[in-house]
Amino acid sequence: MSNGKRHFLDTFFYPKSVAVVGAARSPGTLNFQLLSNLVNLSFMGKIYPVNPNAEEILGLKSYPDLRSIEQEVDLAVIAVPASKTLDIVRDCVAKKVKCVTLVPGGFSEIGKQGKALQDEILALLRQHGIRAIGPNALTPVNSRNNLVISFHPVEKLPHGKLSFIFQSGLYEPRFGWLLSGLNLHISKLIDLGNKMDINEVDALEYLSQDPETKVIALHLESIAGDAKEFMQLLKRTTKEKPVIVLKSGRTPEGAEAASSHTGAIAKSSDAVVDAALKQAGAIRVQALDDFFDFAKIFEYLPPLKKNRIAIATGSGGEGVIATDLCLLNGFTIAQLSPETRDKLRSIFPPWDIPVNPLDAGVCYQFNWGTDANAVFLDALADDPNVDCAALATQIHAYTRADPHQFVKPYCDMVKNGKPVVTWVTDPRVGGKLVDQLEYNRIPVYTSGERAIRALSALYHYHAMKNI
Repeated sequence: MSNGKRHFLDTFFYPKSVAVVGAARSPGTLNFQLLSNLVNLSFMGKIYPVNPNAEEILGLKSYPDLRSIEQEVDLAVIAVPASKTLDIVRDCVAKKVKCVTLVPGGFSEIGKQGKALQDEILALLRQHGIRAIGPNALTPVNSRNNLVISFHPVEKLPHGKLSFIFQSGLYEPRFGWLLSGLNLHISKLIDLGNKMDINEVDALEYLSQDPETKVIALHLESIAGDAKEFMQLLKRTTKEKPVIVLKSGRTPEGAEAASSHTGAIAKSSDAVVDAALKQAGAIRVQALDDFFDFAKIFEYLPPLKKNRIAIATGSGGEGVIATDLCLLNGFTIAQLSPETRDKLRSIFPPWDIPVNPLDAGVCYQFNWGTDANAVFLDALADDPNVDCAALATQIHAYTRADPHQFVKPYCDMVKNGKPVVTWVTDPRVGGKLVDQLEYNRIPVYTSGERAIRALSALYHYHAMKNI
């Protein structure tokens, strides 16, 4: 990739052939799902199930072992118990497999015996120049070629510019929700597991160079690679791409919990890590909500370099809360131009009301049938005093709306270089309209707090880049 040389992780993400060792025949089992995702999503490569007790699985010829596959194997996904893994790795060596994903747990995270087995496998792989992800990993995912190694049934894989690095299977139980509920558009995903061989330095280096990756979201329990090299790489990367970091194991108890399931060792105190991440320009988050919320907004929206914001809410009380949130998160309340104020007066109740924040709820009450949010956004689109907008979308008022007309004013704002975030006042209704907004890259959140916090992260990152 860089300097014209192909990065070794490219083979993991763009294999011409994948062998699933331990592929199961029974629908509903985890190892059946490993194979069925590749088949159902039409992976753009050869698929070889390996199961000594089956002749055919999902219409594909099944092989008793790796050695009996006639063609070359780029990626071997090993999904057998830890006790049988070493034998399969020997088969990988004999078959000259290029790279390996080790799915099972039961290695360094369980103690000395597991660590000894892991070390023996690593020595064998290194002796023969085979790179490995894991153990204790489900990976990789690449929307470009419909490559999904996951226990979770994946029905769709929306292509985007967001790439994830996980240390453990944190994403796995949420994978369907991330794609369909949260509407994330993913480019690539790598789960490093125990980081026996490939670690966060390798993954970040690859994604920093990847033209298909615009945003990187990184989950860390520990730094297994060279910490200085990692921070230097992170600093170079954040100058070009936002990197959102969820560093868990912040407390001694949390670090101990991390070691119990991935064998992670926390090398530095959280205060030291926090300072280093900030110095490197990373966007550190403390919780999963922010991790995924920020990942979404950076993938969805263009840069936000100034902080004058316009607000519209469903009630006056919510407007006060939203105003506080904006000010506490680094925004300035925009002073709307006289032209914008005149446009907004067309939806006022029979008395004058403030225009920023705008109480869209009372505007609806006295102008039923008029799309108050559309008027609000249309008025802001050309206002030179407004850089961005945050508004509550009262979905119940739009249940009969044409979805394309509904999203147009939001999209027009963004086309004018003014990012927009919204939140729904009742998550139980209007799912199709929410999907339409997010299909058009308008991020929708479940609360004003989450929406404004995410928008603030977008602003602060790009403001920092301009310094």
